[in-house]
Amino acid sequence: MTFNQALLLLLWVLQPCNGLIIDLKTSDDGRSVFHITSFGYESGGVFDLRLKDFVLMVPSSQKTEYGKQTTDGNLVFVLQSTKSGGARLEEGTTNNCFHKNERNIGKDDTIMSLAYDVIADKKDFNKTIQITKPGSYHLYFSNCLPGTRIAFDLELSQYNVYGADRIYLPAGKAVLPNMYGLLFLAFVGCLGFWIYFLVANKKHVTTIHLLMGLVVIFKALTLFSEAFEYHSLKTTGRPHGWNIAFYIFSFLKGMLLFTVIVLIGTGWSYLKPYLTEQDKQIMLVVIVVQAMVNVAMVMLDETAPGAIGWLTWRDLLHLLDMLCCCAIVLPIVWSIRSLSASAERDGKAARDADRLKQFRNFYGVVVGYIYITRVVVFLLDAMLPFEYTWLANVFSECTSLLFFIGTGWLFRPRGRNPFLKLSQEDDDASELDADPVPMVDMKA
Repeated sequence: MTFNQALLLLLWVLQPCNGLIIDLKTSDDGRSVFHITSFGYESGGVFDLRLKDFVLMVPSSQKTEYGKQTTDGNLVFVLQSTKSGGARLEEGTTNNCFHKNERNIGKDDTIMSLAYDVIADKKDFNKTIQITKPGSYHLYFSNCLPGTRIAFDLELSQYNVYGADRIYLPAGKAVLPNMYGLLFLAFVGCLGFWIYFLVANKKHVTTIHLLMGLVVIFKALTLFSEAFEYHSLKTTGRPHGWNIAFYIFSFLKGMLLFTVIVLIGTGWSYLKPYLTEQDKQIMLVVIVVQAMVNVAMVMLDETAPGAIGWLTWRDLLHLLDMLCCCAIVLPIVWSIRSLSASAERDGKAARDADRLKQFRNFYGVVVGYIYITRVVVFLLDAMLPFEYTWLANVFSECTSLLFFIGTGWLFRPRGRNPFLKLSQEDDDASELDADPVPMVDMKA
């Protein structure tokens, strides 16, 4: 891919979206049921659905069969109510009718039937509902006409009403603008302390310390833009360009964070002044895969969950992200093994004991960070009551904050840090790595 092609792709991905005002266009869709969106409503919230250009496509062999029927009771939107944030169903293509199964429909659920002639031109449908019972509501489309396909354009506005104000964020996310603002200040404070450590110990500062500070800067900028994005979504239902800033800073932060973790894991700049071919291959794989994951995640975020293939891409990209996270652990494991072998062979147990302890602590920190941000957070978001789903987002960011603090503390510049000085005695550590190559100039 050329630079111009990559730039055009990025600009297409970062084009402004409709935010929480859902715009879903589907065509030639043969799914029997699919989830469109979820929203946490307080009492008095408003659900406003606008359906345009609805078309039902019937196989030519079945036109006679369907010609005198109507779609009443067979093509419906289902607004399902639950107490938690997780949807009951994502999508399906079975012959079982979703909304006619009593196990799928509760007493508080709403069925909106499309009563059209089956053989007809494009039709429109509008429905506005005022919510009376608070909860997490999930919108589905269910097609109980076997062999048929549909196409439509859907615009959906969902909001809660507080006095004269419309709040377009779900009830469980309305506090996030303030939370992200506080977290931004927390990371700025950490950056200030990190700069103080660098200045106070400038004799022991290496390139990796500067890169660690740069990660904190991009993380703070990510939270800054995310706070304003959520504020815009909360008040208008649209991000007004803040999503573009968030995607850019998040992409740069993610790429640099994984690079720094790999470099720390290999011991580059503070334990050995070079990268082996094996280290470079791991870093290249991690960076390329993470770049693909970040770009594709943006594409998914800008697409309504009800779009065809959305769930498949989501699950695939989560898997790639997990594999990428596992890959960054490998250099840390290799460094631990190398230090263990060095201590046994050279008899420098006292020196290498501190290094081993440091790497093992770092290994535990990285694994804990990956597990919490990639597994626990998703479970919390699905299990928490709808009004407390914001806790999952805050828990994830607090975990990131603790990870940054822990990593900075383990590898901070200080006079007696067992990793900082590259003595002549440590040069023989290069023999533990196969085919070393000259150190990459990271300042270029």
